[in-house]
Amino acid sequence: MAPAGPPGPLQLRPDLWLSDRPVTLSVAGLSMWPTLREGDRAEVVLARREELAPGDLVVFVREGELAVHRLLAVTSTEFLEIGDGQGRGNWHPWPGTLGLVVALAAGAGGPARDLRSPEARGEARGLARRLRRRHRAARFAEALPGEFLRRIARRLLRPVLAFPPPPP
Repeated sequence: MAPAGPPGPLQLRPDLWLSDRPVTLSVAGLSMWPTLREGDRAEVVLARREELAPGDLVVFVREGELAVHRLLAVTSTEFLEIGDGQGRGNWHPWPGTLGLVVALAAGAGGPARDLRSPEARGEARGLARRLRRRHRAARFAEALPGEFLRRIARRLLRPVLAFPPPPP
C-alpha cells in the first residue's frame, strides 16, 4: 500500500522528512485492505531498528515508491514485510530509514487510533503471527513441484491462507 506522501523526489528520501514528530500521510492502494483503506491517514515517525517489533506497520521505499506494510520478522541484515491483504511477504535489506506508523485515522474525518497502546500492540502481534503462518503456507505450496500438487496444497491450507481479517 503506497502512502500518498510528500510529493516529488522527497517521497523517496524519507530520511529528509521523517523525524520524531509525526508526519501525516494519506494512504492509497489495496495491499493492506482491510486494515487500511484508500484515503485513510497514517501518522508516521522515524523508526530505529531496536524499536520495531513484528506486527508494526512500517513505511519504506520499495521499487521506487513508498510502501506501508506490516513487519513480520527481522534479522540483522533484512526484514520481512507483508500487506495484510497479500498471501506472501517479501524480504528486504535494511534501508537507511524506516518509518513507523504510530496512529491511523479512517478516511477524511474521525479520531486517530493510537497504535502504540498495549491493546493495539497486542492485536498487531497476533495478526503478525497469523500473517507469518500464511506466508509460510504460501511459500510451501508454491515450492511444490507441479500444478496438481500446488493446487492440492492450497486447498488443504485454505484455512491458513484465508484467515479472517483483523478487527476494525
